[in-house]
Amino acid sequence: MRNRMISLRKKLADAIRERSNSTDFDFVADHRGMFSLLGLSNDAVEHLKAENGVYMTGDSRINVAGIPEDRVGDLAAAFLGASR
Repeated sequence: MRNRMISLRKKLADAIRERSNSTDFDFVADHRGMFSLLGLSNDAVEHLKAENGVYMTGDSRINVAGIPEDRVGDLAAAFLGASR
């Protein structure tokens, strides 16, 4: 499970970097544990919930363990779309 978490974090950070050409979310790969705080605004969190069905706490804490490996790219694109 620990290796899966590390792999998911790296895949998510890589997918965001590929789509944004920015290292702003590289910190996700460095975090440990099941959760990660993304630092998105409340508006971005609400947009993700309403438009993409991505649920997280109001302070943008996500459950990394719940990310489907085959949808990491879709999630990265949703984060970037909501944070603009």
